[in-house]
Amino acid sequence: MELSTALIFISFTVLCASYAWGMRGAVIGGEKGAMLPGAFIGLVFGWFSGYGILTTAAAGLMGMTFGGTETYGETIGFALHRGREDYNPRKGYTGLAFKGALWFSVCGAFLGIALSRGIYSSTEIFVFCLLIPVMQILGQLIFNRPCKPSENKFPKFYFSKTRREEWGGNLLMLIVLVVMAVVKVDYFTLMLVSGGFVFGAIGWLIGMKAFVLSALPLKDGKYLFGKWFEKGVIDGWKLMEFILGAFGGFGLSLAYIFGYGYIEKYRMISVESVDERITRVSPLICFVCAIGIVAINLISFVCDKKDKKVNSYILDFIERIFYNVIPMALVLIGEEFSAKFMTVFMLVFVCCVKCALDRFEKSKLLPIGQIMSLVVCSIVFAFCFTDYCSPFVIVLCGVVPYLVAELVWAMWENKMRGKNVKHLMSATAFATVYPCFVVMCVMIIAASIKFFNV
Repeated sequence: MELSTALIFISFTVLCASYAWGMRGAVIGGEKGAMLPGAFIGLVFGWFSGYGILTTAAAGLMGMTFGGTETYGETIGFALHRGREDYNPRKGYTGLAFKGALWFSVCGAFLGIALSRGIYSSTEIFVFCLLIPVMQILGQLIFNRPCKPSENKFPKFYFSKTRREEWGGNLLMLIVLVVMAVVKVDYFTLMLVSGGFVFGAIGWLIGMKAFVLSALPLKDGKYLFGKWFEKGVIDGWKLMEFILGAFGGFGLSLAYIFGYGYIEKYRMISVESVDERITRVSPLICFVCAIGIVAINLISFVCDKKDKKVNSYILDFIERIFYNVIPMALVLIGEEFSAKFMTVFMLVFVCCVKCALDRFEKSKLLPIGQIMSLVVCSIVFAFCFTDYCSPFVIVLCGVVPYLVAELVWAMWENKMRGKNVKHLMSATAFATVYPCFVVMCVMIIAASIKFFNV
């Protein structure tokens, strides 16, 4: 790869990852929010590899969701709560670096497998994907138990105060992925794992340090951003997310460049054609997955409304099978419709579900919003049956609904607090964060028009 091409590739990946990670923390959060940065990184990787753009975008989307199980709010508190009883920066930074390393390395592994598809048979991929839930449960039992805060019983390696941690499942799965890549002599995947591991850790360390410097006073008692911080227009959390995404994207793209020669070799390996029976039933499977996600979210929504207790961990675990395990098996063997479903549809779908069942639940217009969300999702699902799904469409799906939803939410929340637009622009982080989002979106769309020959 020529130097100029490599620099463009890295720059575009960093831009996309930084924007998507920042937006992930704004709109959705959790595993489903992590779909956005994963999809955008996979999109750029697929474009530069010259084949399988939808497949790599979908693999990146699902690969990044696993890290969303790693709760990190209390871990951040260890480094941020200066002067409080729980202040323990060493534990905080160590935990964040470790979780960041797992988050991006797991995503790198699935991106590597998607780009090295000829090395792995369909049977191997199906077996591995079916074992993902087993690895997740087993890893948590090994590394994240016991966890009984009421009895003061915690795992040996524990980076929270009271929350249940689930990073053990990702650690065990990463170990299995690495072993599988070694056995299959898949150096490219191992390089992506290494890049994601190192820079995922570095990204969170630097991002968290920037958060601390922006939120806490320096030695002289002043703040890094001075009056801007005092007015509340600096969002340290968002600054951290932008930096984390940028470093994670940089690490994966750098590893991609160093391993680019292997992709050229993989092109010469014959790839299994997808069984026609799988191709025929794939739309039905995807539809069932979408219904399953909606059903689980509705159960949670109704239970919250009626103040009924529901085991969120069990619901989350079942939901992951619908948006991760089953589609992952289809995508990694190269099934085309599932790749469209997990990019074009899913990016819009999770945004609509979040708005329709969570964010605007106190709005009088919620029923109208829910109907509109259902109509939009139905149209997008039907669109997946056409030949018009393209990389640029994925970009639009990851930019337009997210940016609009976030802007509307910020305006609505400000109004609910009895504030006016002047307050929103002068006394909140809206004045700094959202211009960044808009500029990033414009740059990504402009670059996509150029790169994808729109």
